[in-house]
Amino acid sequence: MVFSVVLSFCSKVVGEDVGWVKPEGATISCDDFYSAPTKLGVLSNNVWNKYAAKDDPWTQCLKERLVDGELQFGWSWSWPFGRQLIYSQPQIKVGSSPWSPEPKFDDSFPLKMSSLTKLDISHHTESVSNGDHNTATTMWLISEEYRGDEQNRSVIAAEIMIWTYFTEGHFSPAGRKYSELTVNGAAWEVWYHKDWRDMSGVNDNNWVYVSFRLKQPSMKISIPALELLSYAVKEGLISKELYIADVELGNEIMSGSGVTWIKDFTVDYRVSKL
Repeated sequence: MVFSVVLSFCSKVVGEDVGWVKPEGATISCDDFYSAPTKLGVLSNNVWNKYAAKDDPWTQCLKERLVDGELQFGWSWSWPFGRQLIYSQPQIKVGSSPWSPEPKFDDSFPLKMSSLTKLDISHHTESVSNGDHNTATTMWLISEEYRGDEQNRSVIAAEIMIWTYFTEGHFSPAGRKYSELTVNGAAWEVWYHKDWRDMSGVNDNNWVYVSFRLKQPSMKISIPALELLSYAVKEGLISKELYIADVELGNEIMSGSGVTWIKDFTVDYRVSKL
């Protein structure tokens, strides 16, 4: 089956029919926050800011398709145009998020940053959309080695976001631009906010926010995550004594309809035994 979509570059207004993009493949679930374990990680239909859509129609679903005899997973969405905000972040994750610990994937998490000798994150995605979104890898850093099965906001210390793709209309990361750095020939912007929060207003806790935005966006990349984290530690933005609760790959959706397929998502790490 061939997936096709007509991209619209006309201006949109809040409440206008965005025209649902029907992707190929089968629907796993369209339920809010539905989770589905896969061989690459746990899919999550994260609609954390859905109430910002108000009375406008929206849809977001987890998907699967068969490619060369192998199941491939992803998600589709349709959100209103016209608002400058993030509605959702459908994702696949490894580890156990302090926001939603179950189901877990890879019991080695959380990983203490000071014990890591290697952390490389590679991913390859395919996205088609008529709106604005980014592709970001998120790591929630926690203050203690929490392994419980209930949400625990009290341990959240920092959010690391690594932007590797973004549409032209997507706004910049939170906070202010702190600096730029080059790692292995790739140039990154560094953004920082020392007191970030849940913009949906549902939760009242705060945390440090650090974002690395790739200056040459790509949907296929190997991220030198340990080097980026080490830079943030060296600059005093985060503590090396924090733990990585999980690693999430997803899209922050601002507007429009679209679909993303995960062709690869690998978290390669090594921890010192000392």
